[in-house]
Amino acid sequence: MDRKSGETPTIPDSDELFPTTPEGFERRPNRVPLALLGVAVLAAMFAVGFTMFTRSVVYYQTPTEVLSKQGEHVRLAGAVVDGSIAVDTATGTVTFSVSDATTEVPIVYHGSAPDTLRDEGEAVVEGALGPDGVFVADTLFAKCPSKFVAKTSG
Repeated sequence: MDRKSGETPTIPDSDELFPTTPEGFERRPNRVPLALLGVAVLAAMFAVGFTMFTRSVVYYQTPTEVLSKQGEHVRLAGAVVDGSIAVDTATGTVTFSVSDATTEVPIVYHGSAPDTLRDEGEAVVEGALGPDGVFVADTLFAKCPSKFVAKTSG
C-alpha cells in the first residue's frame, strides 16, 4: 500500500519491463567487445613479432666500425689476414686477425676452428672488443668461398 494515497502499487507487465522486438526484426548482438578483443590480439601479436625480429637481426660490422663500439656485442665480418691463424690445442683457442683493407682487428676464439677458416677467407665472429683492442669472440663462422676451383692434378 502506498502510504499517501492508500492504493496498492501495481507491478508492471514483463512486456513493459522487457519490450519485445517488433515482428520481422531480430536483435543483433553487440560486436564491439569482440572487435576490441580482435584488435588487442592483433596488437599483441605484432608487438611480439616486432620484438623478436629486432632482437634477432644483427648486422655485420667492419673492423673499422667495431673500433668505435668497444664493449658492445656485435657481429664482425672481415677477411682473414694471411698467416695470422694460430691454433693452441692446449688451451683450445684460435687466434687470427681480420681486416677490411683499412683496419686490422685481432680475434681470440675459445673453441675449435671450423675447417673452412683459411687465410684470406671471409670470417664472421660474434663477440665484443675488449679494452686491449682484442676482439673476444663467442661465435665463429667461416664463409665458404663463392667460387669453387677444381684441384689441379700434378
